[in-house]
Amino acid sequence: MSHLVLSRKYRPKTFDGVLGQKNALQILESFISNNSLPHALIFCGSRGVGKTSMARIFAKTINCDELLKSNKCSDYNTCSCKEIDENKSIDVIEIDAASNNGVDQIRDVIDSSNYSSIKCKYKVFIIDEVHMLSKAAFNALLKTLEEPNKNTIFILATTEVEKIPLTIISRCQTINFKNIKKEIISSYVSSIAKQEGIDIDDESIVMISEESNGSARDALGFLELLSTTLNKQIEVKEASKILGKTTKQVLSKITEGIIKSDVESVLKEYNNIYEGGYDSKKFVLSLMNYFRAAIYYKLGLEKSVDDIDLLVDTEIKKFENYDLETLENLFDELIKLYDLSSKSDNVRFVVESHLIKLCMISNFVDFNLIEDIDRVQVASVKKESKKKRLAKTKKDFDSEYFLNNLKEAKNENYKLIKDAKISLNSSKIEIKLDNSIMFELLNNKEKKEEIGKLINETFDVAYKIEIIKPDNDINGFANGNEFKFKDKKDKLLESESVKNLFDTFDCRIQDVEVEN
Repeated sequence: MSHLVLSRKYRPKTFDGVLGQKNALQILESFISNNSLPHALIFCGSRGVGKTSMARIFAKTINCDELLKSNKCSDYNTCSCKEIDENKSIDVIEIDAASNNGVDQIRDVIDSSNYSSIKCKYKVFIIDEVHMLSKAAFNALLKTLEEPNKNTIFILATTEVEKIPLTIISRCQTINFKNIKKEIISSYVSSIAKQEGIDIDDESIVMISEESNGSARDALGFLELLSTTLNKQIEVKEASKILGKTTKQVLSKITEGIIKSDVESVLKEYNNIYEGGYDSKKFVLSLMNYFRAAIYYKLGLEKSVDDIDLLVDTEIKKFENYDLETLENLFDELIKLYDLSSKSDNVRFVVESHLIKLCMISNFVDFNLIEDIDRVQVASVKKESKKKRLAKTKKDFDSEYFLNNLKEAKNENYKLIKDAKISLNSSKIEIKLDNSIMFELLNNKEKKEEIGKLINETFDVAYKIEIIKPDNDINGFANGNEFKFKDKKDKLLESESVKNLFDTFDCRIQDVEVEN
C-alpha cells in the first residue's frame, strides 16, 4: 500500500472531527435539522481550515439517514458514505476550479446538474478554489445557481471570497471558516504525534502551531516533514533549523541586546541565524511578534488576543523600564524592515542596518514640519508616536512646577516655552515670549489648545490661555522691524532666536530670502 500523508490519513470524516469551526458547524447542523437546505453555499476561509472536508461531511450527512440521527454510520462499507470519503461517488462531484476554470468545463457541470441523482438523495457539486473561474464561467453558472434542479446542491469553496462576483455571492449562503487557534492546533499535533509514535518536545509543538498560521493541514505537513527528517525524534533545536524558524531563546538574546543597545551582540546573534540557513524574513516576523507581545503586555491586553502567548513573566521583566512609546517606535521600525526584507535582493545588509538602528532608538520628538518662518526655511524631525502625558498633577498654579513637569515628561512643548514668562491673571494664563519666532510658533489655535490642555491637566483647573507678543525682540523681529539678511548673514546665524529655532527643531538653514 502506498504511503498516505498525515493530512489525508487524519482527514475528518464527521462534523465532530473538524477543528475550531463551531460557528460553521452550528449553521450547517441547523440547515439539516430544520430541513431547510440551501441550494448553494459558499465556504470561505484560509487554507487548511476544513472547508473541503466540511463540504464532504455535509454531503455525506444529508445523504445518510444514520448520520442524520447518530453522527455515525453503522453500514459504512455499503453506504454512500465510503464512496464520498474516497471521492468515488457519482452523485457527489468535486471539481478543482484552478485547473478547470473555463466556460466549457462549467457547462459540463451545468449539464450534469440537470440530471437527477442516481444512488444518493441529493446530488452535490463541490467546486474548490471557485475564485479561479473565468468571468465567462461565472456568468454561465449564474442561472443554475439561482434555479438549480431539484435535490441539487452547489458548495463553492474559496480562500479569496472577494474575487467572486457579487452576482454569485447574492445567490448563495456564505459561511465563514476561521483560522484555527494555536492551542487547538497544538493539542491536535500532540495527539497525532502520539498515535504515530513520534517523540516530540513541547517547544517543537508550539513552533509547529505558530508556523502553521491557523491551518491544521499545514501543521500536519510540518509534523510529517520533521518526523521523516529526524526519525521521529523531534527536538526544537533541530526542528527550528529545518523550518527556518528562530527559537525563543535566540529572540530573547537579540531583544535583550536591542534594549541594552548592544550592537555587537545583536549582530553576532543575527550572523549565526543567517549563516545557519534560517529565513531572515521569518526571523524579522518572529521579532515583530515578540515586540507585539511586549506591547500588549504593557497595555494589559494580552488576554484579549488569542495569539499573544509568546512572553512569560521572566521575559516581560526586560521591558519594565521601557516605556510604551519606545516599544511602539521599535515595532514601527520592524514593520518597515519586514516590508524591505520582502523586496530587497540583499536581505542580510537590510536586516543588519535596521538592527543597528533599533539598538540606537530612544525617544523621538514629534514636531510638525515648520516652513517659511520669517523667510527662514527649516526642516523638522517628525515622530509617529503618541505624545507623553504629564507625570503629575497639582491644584495650585505654579509656573516653575509646570515647566519642570513638562521637562520631566520630555514633552516637546517645553523647549518652546521654557524661557517664557508664565503668569496667572485672574482665571487666565498669560504666556509672554521673549522673541517673535516663538510667538509665531505658539500663537495659533492648535498650539494654544494643546498647551492649554497640558496646563489644565497639570493643575486640574480650566484656565484660558493667552499668548502675548514680546515687547521687544533683541534680534529685530518684533514690532514689525524686519531683519535685514542681505548684509548681516553672520549676525543672523548668531542670533538667539535662530539658535533657539535650531535647538528646538534640530534643523539648519537651507536658504535665505531677502525682502527689500
